[in-house]
Amino acid sequence: MMKNLALIGVAAVAAITCTCSTSNTIHEHTSSFSKADSLTDIYLVLNDSVLQSWNRIVSTEVDKARTLQEIIGDLDAASILSDELRESLQVRMEQLEKIRFTQESIKDPQAVQDYDVAFKSIVDDITRLTKDDSEKMFGNLIISSSNNRLSYDKIANAFNAFVQKNKAMLKDVSTNNELEAKPLFVNIK
Repeated sequence: MMKNLALIGVAAVAAITCTCSTSNTIHEHTSSFSKADSLTDIYLVLNDSVLQSWNRIVSTEVDKARTLQEIIGDLDAASILSDELRESLQVRMEQLEKIRFTQESIKDPQAVQDYDVAFKSIVDDITRLTKDDSEKMFGNLIISSSNNRLSYDKIANAFNAFVQKNKAMLKDVSTNNELEAKPLFVNIK
């Protein structure tokens, strides 16, 4: 009887030890999955935020171009534009659309500067024709454009820092080079 109790005691200790050991292994394994899942969630939120921020930039740039087109149309309807000037403005508007920066092209600060200079040149010509203040006509759009670029840079910087810090854990999240740093406007003067 004593022998059976001793055997039961040894079996119970072994079972408890095995359970604790298995529990620790499961906890460690679950913990690493939880951390990977958490990092993936954060990555996805940051990536979505960068995309949403970029879409605001594009929307503002489209609004700026649309506003220019509307004003050119109004000037033409009011017979303020000569045929030559109307054609010149239309060609410049087409060129502006062609040189509009992309998320990829902002890696080259000159691309954004060229676009901004072309936009400003058209605005200056229109304000000379209308004798209106460019700030009144385009001030809100220009401020919105600048604010959107700053906001994008902040979010993209947070994304870049997060990816850099956690790249090893995130390597299975993306296969399309989405773990590369997002380009920034910050380098543009």
